[in-house]
Amino acid sequence: MSETKEEPDTAPGLKWTPQIDRMLANWCDQAKSFEWMNTEAYSRYSVRSTAMSIAVNVSIALSGVANLIVGSAQLTNTVVPPSTILGCISISISIISMLEDKFDWITMANNFKQASVQWSNVSRKLEEQLAVPPGGRKDCSTFLKYIKQDITTVSATNYMIPKDIRTKCMDKFGKIPDFDVPDICGQVEHTTVYVESTSTLQVPLLSNTNNNNAVPDTNLPPGVVHPAKSA
Repeated sequence: MSETKEEPDTAPGLKWTPQIDRMLANWCDQAKSFEWMNTEAYSRYSVRSTAMSIAVNVSIALSGVANLIVGSAQLTNTVVPPSTILGCISISISIISMLEDKFDWITMANNFKQASVQWSNVSRKLEEQLAVPPGGRKDCSTFLKYIKQDITTVSATNYMIPKDIRTKCMDKFGKIPDFDVPDICGQVEHTTVYVESTSTLQVPLLSNTNNNNAVPDTNLPPGVVHPAKSA
């Protein structure tokens, strides 16, 4: 059985260009945003998971204390029978345990924590490449291939980020000039296409050589001329 060879997304020998640098800078901005959002989500669900665990342990402790009291004392003529109190505590423990199992906040917290660390690694890799001159960087095609694999892997938890945290991210980073906020935060931008730079520098003196009446302007830098005024 023949193996399927994966074709690269870019041609071999791809060179670093200002357009690629700009794209990677935008990816780095988004990676920092996702790192912040996942850290915020981890903090939220970690607190909830801890609170739920404390509630379960406290309920179990109260149940044990109640059993000791009932076993060591003969309670008669009480308003609420001891069996009713113990039953209520047991029901409370069952409800809290069921909620803890269904919400699974501890797993969500661990997933967000892991995603935050991974996004931090992605942003550091991008910053490292962008800080190095093009001649000292890794091969462009190879770097793009592996950085996209890292981004694809860590993006699996993006849909789990709560909407209010995405809104806070937009409010926090959207005010920074030229900062590229992720699309899931509510800011969708137009797709950028490659445009080859063909602009040339025009020298004012050469552009006015066809005007025989052009004279130098003493108020402008040397070499700048303007048409002579008509009498």
